[in-house]
Amino acid sequence: MNDDLAAHQFAEAVSGLAPVALRSAATLRLADHIIAGHDRLPALAEQAGADPDLLERLMRFLVCRQVFDEPRPGVYGLTSLSVALLDGHPSRLRSWLDQSGIGAHLDAATTNLLQALHTGRPPYPDLHGRPFYEHLASHAAGTPFDGLRGAHAESFAAELVKSYPWPADGHVVDLGGGTGVLVDALMRAYPRLRATLLDLPDAVRLATERSTAAGHGDRFTAMAASFFEPLPSGDVYTLVNVLHNWNDDDVVRILRNCARATAQDTYILVVERLLDESDPYAMTAMDLGMFLFLGGQERTLGQYQQLACSAGLAHVETMETPAELRVLTFAPRAPAG
Repeated sequence: MNDDLAAHQFAEAVSGLAPVALRSAATLRLADHIIAGHDRLPALAEQAGADPDLLERLMRFLVCRQVFDEPRPGVYGLTSLSVALLDGHPSRLRSWLDQSGIGAHLDAATTNLLQALHTGRPPYPDLHGRPFYEHLASHAAGTPFDGLRGAHAESFAAELVKSYPWPADGHVVDLGGGTGVLVDALMRAYPRLRATLLDLPDAVRLATERSTAAGHGDRFTAMAASFFEPLPSGDVYTLVNVLHNWNDDDVVRILRNCARATAQDTYILVVERLLDESDPYAMTAMDLGMFLFLGGQERTLGQYQQLACSAGLAHVETMETPAELRVLTFAPRAPAG
């Protein structure tokens, strides 16, 4: 790559216009309108509720950047990039970028990175008046967000079920289990397994609906509760993509609470991607995002081991899954002497 091209691409990346243009396209559902046959400018503008002249200029901008195709003047098609903006795409990228939903709240916090660097505090609560999950619940946005969480869980749940030797007739307690994707997959795979899920009320409602539809009956229990409070007894406790939402002090509190609830033969599974063992482009972005939105962070295996030790837990083993998730198994430390 020559210096002029590199400088041009760097300027493009930091200009701030491309991300806004892409978010506008996602919010207007342009990819879905095009694939539905509204691929000519007048029809596309009508479907999107957009000014035709400005929409044409936006499309020129995005076509030049290969987000959309323009096989004939004023007629648009999708590229391998804009396919990811379709509503049904497994990545759910359009929903994350949609400025009428959670995307606007997240973007507002992202633009306050400089403030966070000065203060050392996550900007999301200051911007929106409440911490992340409380704010979503207060704006009736919890259900769409839980839907995104569920879609993400579906991308790895089957692999996770296969990757760990779950107790065939035991009791799994899934802390922060979302809409119940994992426990549903576990109970389908192990017909005698029981499961308890703890999460916020919106997620619990959706998890209960999922379990009822699957016919799990009294094998499944859902609790609208906090994992900072006393926990129900179980054989395995799972924290799947949960601890990276929290700062170190809160992680120790969560793990210590698990340690208090467990017996000597009970395991605690921490399922996360590890900062030093996963794609650095994705993980460095996620690491900053976790802080800006929640005050959390991505961590290395050594950092999780240290936090677990502070909570009275010992690291037993680490297992890999095909989705880059690591299953970190912890157990209560044996009493000294």
